[in-house]
Amino acid sequence: FQKLDRILLEKATKVVEDNLNDSDFDVNALARGVNMSRSTFSRKIKSITGKTPLDFILEIKMQHACKLLESKNYSISQVADMVGYGDRRYFTTSFKKEIGISPRDYQNGMRANKNEEDEK
Repeated sequence: FQKLDRILLEKATKVVEDNLNDSDFDVNALARGVNMSRSTFSRKIKSITGKTPLDFILEIKMQHACKLLESKNYSISQVADMVGYGDRRYFTTSFKKEIGISPRDYQNGMRANKNEEDEK
């Protein structure tokens, strides 16, 4: 079962990544994307990861948001749009809840860490 679980996680992750900027993407769309009913998918993802499907989606979106913020090529509003948040404030709230700091602090912290590394 572990191999099948890994295959499901990989497919589910790809479905989320393929729909990152879709603000209407939800658990139903994810379940359809992996060819499962919502209830079956919800039970399965919870048993594998310990997370709800919504938390699973949020985690992937925030991982991508972190990478985009680290690149320094995009504003926070652009990053919010790129990971499917039309409302920057809601993105900021979600990011802070998941990552522990605001997107701006994350981006500035990354910049400060990079400057420290460059000085060494």
